[in-house]
Amino acid sequence: MLILSITELKKSYGARVILDNVSFLLNRTDRAALVGENGVGKTTLCRLILGQESYDSGSIHCQAEIGYLPQEVADGHDLTIRQFVERATGDLDRMRLEMQTLEQQMSASDVNLDAILERYGQLQDEFQRRGGYDLDYRLEQVFAGLKIAHLDSERLIGSLSGGEKTRVAMAALLLCSPELLILDEPTNHLDFEAMEWLETYLSEYQNALLVISHDRRFINKVVNKIIELSPLTHSAAVYHGNYDDYLAEREQQYQKDLAAFEAHREEVKRLQRLMKIQAHSTGRKSTHTDNDKFILNDKIATAQATRSKVIRDAKQRLAVLEEADIQRPTRSWRIGFEFDPLLLPSEQPVRLENISKSYGERPILQNLNARVENGDRIVLIAPNGTGKTTLLNIIMGYLQPDEGVVIVSPGARLGYLDQEQETLDLSSSVLETYREEAVGTERDLLARLHRSGLFSDSMLGERKVNALSIGQRRKLQLASLIASRANMLLLDEPTNHLDLTSIEALETGLKAFQGALIAVSHDRWFIDRIATKLWYLEDGKIREERRTT
Repeated sequence: MLILSITELKKSYGARVILDNVSFLLNRTDRAALVGENGVGKTTLCRLILGQESYDSGSIHCQAEIGYLPQEVADGHDLTIRQFVERATGDLDRMRLEMQTLEQQMSASDVNLDAILERYGQLQDEFQRRGGYDLDYRLEQVFAGLKIAHLDSERLIGSLSGGEKTRVAMAALLLCSPELLILDEPTNHLDFEAMEWLETYLSEYQNALLVISHDRRFINKVVNKIIELSPLTHSAAVYHGNYDDYLAEREQQYQKDLAAFEAHREEVKRLQRLMKIQAHSTGRKSTHTDNDKFILNDKIATAQATRSKVIRDAKQRLAVLEEADIQRPTRSWRIGFEFDPLLLPSEQPVRLENISKSYGERPILQNLNARVENGDRIVLIAPNGTGKTTLLNIIMGYLQPDEGVVIVSPGARLGYLDQEQETLDLSSSVLETYREEAVGTERDLLARLHRSGLFSDSMLGERKVNALSIGQRRKLQLASLIASRANMLLLDEPTNHLDLTSIEALETGLKAFQGALIAVSHDRWFIDRIATKLWYLEDGKIREERRTT
């Protein structure tokens, strides 16, 4: 059953083209991932589907009920958790009440029983498909799976953390089981257990799903279709299968396009050589005597006519090839994170000695001891709310421990990437933000920024930070971190909000980083690629595990 049809969709902001001739279909059984680089238009496309923005031309046909989870939950702050969930599942309550009304009407003698039974059957099928009969059971299951069962149902949404708001909003959406579920970065605020639970739940989801996610393992386990938005053509390409299938098919298509480009180029060269040879032969002077010329006149004329035809045909063929203008295919927009840290002279840039920290009566860190060695790439792992960000803030000096001391060696320059982007001044320009912590000459800094490919020239003018997408702001934070030449990095969920190409580039940059780093991350592929040590935060202490990458 067709749920969503998008045909030749176009969207621009002024002269800036976002989407151009985007077309694809979603059926009820499709679980699709929408992928593409930051700023390519993924969230914009979702807003167009929802009717939150208008498009320039094309068409969107969707008869289904849509449920949408944005990256940042902005409404419902004055509602309690219970009220928020009841509002989301209100359709199920209305369906239940209508079925009860129809049941009462069935016993009346002066009604159209066939019409009532038909409507009742439709409601019953829809109510069952959307999980109405086991709503209470599913509520317990979903709240437990997303790790929010401990929250007081009378607590206001506005009092929750950003991650808790997102998980409550996601729970409400899952409970109402819309015909089309659209999720924008659903794993950003989930720990490993909650992520695995969500993967299983969505893999068994009975309706259509459209998800934007940077988590490659999540995409691999959940989706059966990939829709890729191109930053070059602004159009969409559809791939069937999961993320591994998408990578394989995309590489196969790249090799096919490359072969076509090479064949085209070789044919152009061949025709140019042929024309040159034939033209040279036509222009050569004859060395025959007059008698020879008289005897061979017919043969020479025939040969010249043949050469002229060859040249004429070659010119025509060459004109066709040049008009085709086949370009060398590119795998993606080339970006790079080229870290150039100051020399880190110490073998142990950071030591943590007997660190303790509590919030009220709740202990977070208890007599914690650990040390960071030069060259370490450490990933800090623990469930949400157990002190990972607190520990990073203590190392940075933003928080003071109740007990213990943080020893930062001379020559260690700390650089911090926060999770919530609170360090960004939204009123500043991109260049002003980039220069703020920069070390080096203006010329070198701008040259490095241009080489990175993180931002187009148009973004390096007077564009303000508040005009950037969340993913582009994340790239700006990383570019500023690189410009600071920090040699001891503290990264809080560094892959959040980045596109897949940028994540892979960041992994490459961090593996080559000549310093030390501690990262908090729930991205399992990222952890597998970069971590040389794992720090498990358990009962307020660090348990260290060494590993190879």
